[in-house]
Amino acid sequence: MRHIAYIAATALLLILGTTRAEAQKERVVEQSRKPRPTWVGLSTADYLAVTEVGNTLAEATEMAMNSIRQHIINSVAINISSNEVMVQRDVSYNDWREVLEDYSSVVMTEAAKLPYINNISISNAADVYWERIYTRATKSYRYEFSIRYPFSEQTRRDLVEQFLAIDNAKVEELERLKSEYETITDLDKINEAANSLEALTNYFFDITRNSEAEILRRNYRSLYARTTLEIEEQGEGYCIYSLRIGERRVRTSRRAYLYSDSALELAVTEMEDHRYKLTYNPEYASPKEINTIIIGYSFGGTNLKTTLYFEAPKKR
Repeated sequence: MRHIAYIAATALLLILGTTRAEAQKERVVEQSRKPRPTWVGLSTADYLAVTEVGNTLAEATEMAMNSIRQHIINSVAINISSNEVMVQRDVSYNDWREVLEDYSSVVMTEAAKLPYINNISISNAADVYWERIYTRATKSYRYEFSIRYPFSEQTRRDLVEQFLAIDNAKVEELERLKSEYETITDLDKINEAANSLEALTNYFFDITRNSEAEILRRNYRSLYARTTLEIEEQGEGYCIYSLRIGERRVRTSRRAYLYSDSALELAVTEMEDHRYKLTYNPEYASPKEINTIIIGYSFGGTNLKTTLYFEAPKKR
């Protein structure tokens, strides 16, 4: 029995000696204050606590602040993603984790743009603490910077709501552009809508909405190619024409380009009901030749033109 007790005591001394030796390999040579705060390494329901290491105090501080931001972004993204994946996507439980990881990674990019995230700063921290540690084996120093940052469940919920409000506004914008596509009467709005849809395509992080916005953007651009110029009325020295998409008259603020070898003083004025009146002086037109006026527009790389034929005025 004494022999066993002796062995146990010897083992305990060896353990204590090893622990003491390990402790002597590293030691705190400087710290922001004593004693070390009890919150270091301990996050709670209302506070995040992180510790990061750096070669300098500034480096460790920056890494700790980045870590806080990432913790908050992850918290927002994972909440949004888990709801969106399960509600909007038909996935099995086995596939859920893989899809969620993919979805949340792109949500993080957008969540990082929230004003609250951009305003995270050390001045808003509840507490900070740092140590300068010497490692005997490598004869080197490092800084460990710890930060305690307020982040309650209510704050997280508010951030989720802010994100969803932004997201819902984007969806509403997409729906508006979809409805306006079928009724557009102003060609100037096509480029404006296409630019808005390009921004939506860059924003939408899920394949479904991204594809929908991109297809609609292309459809808007195709409206230029579907636009026609039709002569509605013609008389001596004038004609009335309209620009159309299908049967629908449309307008534009762009000026028509006009060319003729046999007419002078060409001018176009916009009328009511999206019609245009071209006036010209046919005085010097030849009765023996084909007299023409070219009316044209250029929209988004598409050239639209038609040729108006007219007769020389009869001599009175």
